[in-house]
Amino acid sequence: MTLLRPEGLALSDVVDVADDEDLFEILDNERVLALSHLGPGTGFRNEAAIVKSTGVKERRIMRLGISSLDVALAIADRLQFEIGFDWNDCPAIGICHSHTEPHASQELVDEMFAALDITKPKPFVINFGCTGYLKLLSFGAEAFSQIEGDAPIPLLTIETPQQWHDAADRAFCGIISAGATGSVLSRSGKHALRQSAIQSVSIPEEDRNWETLFHTETGDYPEFAGGYSTRTVMRMNGEAVFRNGVELMIDAARRAMSCVDTTNRRVLVVPHQPSGKMLKALFAVLKDEFPDAVYLNNLERYANSISSTIPTVLAHLDEVLAEQGQPPAQQGDIIVLPAAGICMESKPTNLAQGWAVLEW
Repeated sequence: MTLLRPEGLALSDVVDVADDEDLFEILDNERVLALSHLGPGTGFRNEAAIVKSTGVKERRIMRLGISSLDVALAIADRLQFEIGFDWNDCPAIGICHSHTEPHASQELVDEMFAALDITKPKPFVINFGCTGYLKLLSFGAEAFSQIEGDAPIPLLTIETPQQWHDAADRAFCGIISAGATGSVLSRSGKHALRQSAIQSVSIPEEDRNWETLFHTETGDYPEFAGGYSTRTVMRMNGEAVFRNGVELMIDAARRAMSCVDTTNRRVLVVPHQPSGKMLKALFAVLKDEFPDAVYLNNLERYANSISSTIPTVLAHLDEVLAEQGQPPAQQGDIIVLPAAGICMESKPTNLAQGWAVLEW
């Protein structure tokens, strides 16, 4: 693991398209309940059981006829409009799109670049899962160490997990959501990037019940929007991922907090949000150790949108703070971003862990 402490780099405000009704429809718990009973396993008992287990009431799926490219172009247009830049003036562009098909992310970026007539910047394309946004921040910081000037590096997350999950899989159908976000790293942004770290952590066999953490299967599976299709889906060893993932996120938060001066600063903790149970366990430990920090959660309305989860909270930061009775984000606030999740490169045995710290 390399801990980066970039000097003079800052992030723009974050934008998202989660509430674009032309792209997404809401998948409520009534529909999730029905989907969970389509498979061979035991489905959820009722809608209350879904909320108790997942912490989610609403999640998003792409509307019929909408593709990942449509979502990618929508977030690209929104980011360019809000920030104002020319794609071909960027020294690099970082994009995370997670999928079970290894070539899906590169194919999406190729189509996106062709549609936007992007010819000069080199894309940094990752299929990285839940810690993907932290990987993009680290990529941006490393890229700036090699270049001069203040050309922006856009960072995009484009997640459409309905394409690579079984809609009847109880471990996933209640928590995952589509989402896409955009931000720009530069030397003249608003929010200073103080540190960033990402690593792959091997989980011993005994700590994953002598089974794989994640694996894939190919077959005919229910679609979230209805019907069946043949595709490769992700499977999860839920108990082992839950236990180890919580421990890694606690560790990530501790490491981040130990490296920053929080004297007379409000600390906002914005973790990856896999599920309600995991957040409850995470917050129980951290609130005891760091009682003055504010812990943010928008899982109920936005669910787990893979690498888009953390930046979606940042895009709605003041709204989430208001819901928790907190004043808006202020200059000088410290934002801690801990995360853990699937390690796409070694998914049977490893989890990815990362964190970042922003000064608002």
